[in-house]
Amino acid sequence: MSESLTFQHDPEGIVLRYIEDPRPDMADLVMIHYSGLVERVARKFAGIEAQEDLVQVGYIGLLNALNKFDPKAGVRFHTYATHLVAGEIKHYLRDRSQMIRLPAWLQELRTRVNKTAVQMQAELGRTPTPREVAEALQLTESAVLDVWQAQELMKVASLDQPMSEDDSSEIDDLGAAENAPASLSIEERVVLEDAMTQLRDLEHQVLVLFHFESLSQTEIASRLGISCNYVSHILRQSLNKLRRILVQEEEKDRHLRLEDGGLEAEVVDSETGVYAEDYLYSRLTEEAHRARSEGVEVSAILIRFEGVEQLVAVYGEGAVRDLMIDAAELLRANVRRLDCICRHGNVGFGIVLPRTGPTGHLVSARLQDLLAKFASSRFAPTASVQVQLDVLSFPNPGYTVQSLIEYIRSCAPKVAIPVNAYRAHRRRAA
Repeated sequence: MSESLTFQHDPEGIVLRYIEDPRPDMADLVMIHYSGLVERVARKFAGIEAQEDLVQVGYIGLLNALNKFDPKAGVRFHTYATHLVAGEIKHYLRDRSQMIRLPAWLQELRTRVNKTAVQMQAELGRTPTPREVAEALQLTESAVLDVWQAQELMKVASLDQPMSEDDSSEIDDLGAAENAPASLSIEERVVLEDAMTQLRDLEHQVLVLFHFESLSQTEIASRLGISCNYVSHILRQSLNKLRRILVQEEEKDRHLRLEDGGLEAEVVDSETGVYAEDYLYSRLTEEAHRARSEGVEVSAILIRFEGVEQLVAVYGEGAVRDLMIDAAELLRANVRRLDCICRHGNVGFGIVLPRTGPTGHLVSARLQDLLAKFASSRFAPTASVQVQLDVLSFPNPGYTVQSLIEYIRSCAPKVAIPVNAYRAHRRRAA
């Protein structure tokens, strides 16, 4: 009788034979037979994560069971494997999401609130306020805030999730040079190594065990001989301390580069505080390539002020600089933190909207209205300044990445304004 037929009748026996002679082909037979066990356990957790992902994690638990099984313990392999498969899936879910269940009434209310918020965002072109959502659902504002707060408490960040610009990445950067991922640059490893040396030995050890060896707080407490509560306290304290260290180091580096006239001075426009025009082209090129490779879209909004010549005639050339500074501040307050605001010419801006397709037109319409009100209230009726916005999306059949950038370069608004006029205007005003 072949081994596969023998296996069908005596699965426990083939496990014992694998333990005596751990051949890969026999391990495959174990995986095939106990696949039903893995799928049954994974189905118990269906709905929390994708079924296929849970099955794959379950197979890891099955492999661990096969390698750790001791026949002398007096427990059947089927029973032992069931516990390890379930434990591996629970461990995975613990890292991916909270196991706490919201009450049924709160889940229903959360669904209503989120659905209404999404609909209102599409209509308004911006994120609705809690008061607006509450009025639409005839609820109190505090009820909407409570729902969103409870929803945030249920979230756990994924290590596989791409980071946006406004996300804190200190947790991903933990560890000294020997623990840092190979993808980190030498400069990043040096910064991390220096930051970690400023932590206490126990703080360093707990962070490495938790984030790199994937031990639970209970396992760390057992290994180090301390309580679970103390482990939790050390994790919070050390992460906060490390975050402060990294922020301080980044600020020191920024000041050094500014003093030396380095990269930071070139990237940031000194007049408005937004990114310089050259950065618009490099950032949009990067996002366009990413959009094409990942099958998503990126949008760019081009903003230009028209009629500034009349503005100069009435108020002087320095008014243009004031206009750009105030407009930059208005834009920063009304776009996402991950959106990139840059100068575009000397009387315009370009905004890169990563992972934004058709909704780029909604954002453009909202900004058009805001900027129009801003310009009319500021200068009318003495001087008339008009605001024009254009929206471009990529991938677009009419553009390659290079032709898109060349087109945007050609659209950069340029108005001849004397360099020293602003200082003369300020002296006259004084």
